[in-house]
Amino acid sequence: MKKTLLFVLLSACTFMLTGQVVEKSMTMSSGEQQGLEVDLKGDSKTSEKLWKEYVKPYGKTDWDRKNKEHVLFNVHIPAISSKAVTLVGRFYQYQDMTKGSFWIKDDSGFLSSEQNGDAIRGAGEFLQDYANEVERHAIREDIKKQEKDLGRSEKDLEKLMKKNKDYHKAIEKAKAEIAKKEGEIENNLEEQKSKKGEIEKKKNKIQETTIALSKVGKGS
Repeated sequence: MKKTLLFVLLSACTFMLTGQVVEKSMTMSSGEQQGLEVDLKGDSKTSEKLWKEYVKPYGKTDWDRKNKEHVLFNVHIPAISSKAVTLVGRFYQYQDMTKGSFWIKDDSGFLSSEQNGDAIRGAGEFLQDYANEVERHAIREDIKKQEKDLGRSEKDLEKLMKKNKDYHKAIEKAKAEIAKKEGEIENNLEEQKSKKGEIEKKKNKIQETTIALSKVGKGS
């Protein structure tokens, strides 16, 4: 009775296997089964793609469209078991993360820590390594975005520096033009002075001629 009660309590609980992997009872195409759930730091599409790449050394995953499950049939994964196992996986996204649900079975049925402690611990480490790869991928992508953003900022800086050079060139050109105009102003002032003297002489000449005119016929 005590053993039965203990088994019921264990089955109802969720067990943390690693930092991101827990064992729990979950619903899948074969009903309610003990499986492993892992939090993945990436979107579901990327997580599924990386899962296929991660298990590629062991075999090709089949896509069960009806049940939305990725199935890896009868493969040997030493980290989990010396027996051939079938790995079933599901992915669904929530917010900016993804929940990965996995079930493992061999010829005796679905594996659980109650009956297959070593295999489940191995599977937990296997999935944790996968979760780490997903996180590394997300970080690498974030670095790419940051580098792209940095590149845009650097290009903006180059444009600003070019504008600064153009402004300095414009200022130097303007200074040269100003110096030229200042010289022209000086020349203009000299020409004005000369022209004023010329005008004064002509005025005096006209005055003298007018006086000479007024004296005509009046004797000396």
